[in-house]
Amino acid sequence: MGLVSIVLVMGFSTTLCVVEIPKMRKSKEYKELAAFSIILFFGTLLAILKSLNVEIPNPADVVAAVYAPFVELIKGALE
Repeated sequence: MGLVSIVLVMGFSTTLCVVEIPKMRKSKEYKELAAFSIILFFGTLLAILKSLNVEIPNPADVVAAVYAPFVELIKGALE
């Protein structure tokens, strides 16, 4: 099933590129094209890694770890 998922993701990404990139180049939307390319690359990469059952860390865990000391400080101040 992993190979089928990878092929589908690559096909979808390719279709998006074929449809959207010429429009952006014609309209000279180069900043949007750069942002589109970066987001599509990372989205495709994450989808492929997910289909290969690679452990992907949750960004919310990083945020929780950064703010944990502040939460404890505020809890201590309010008690």
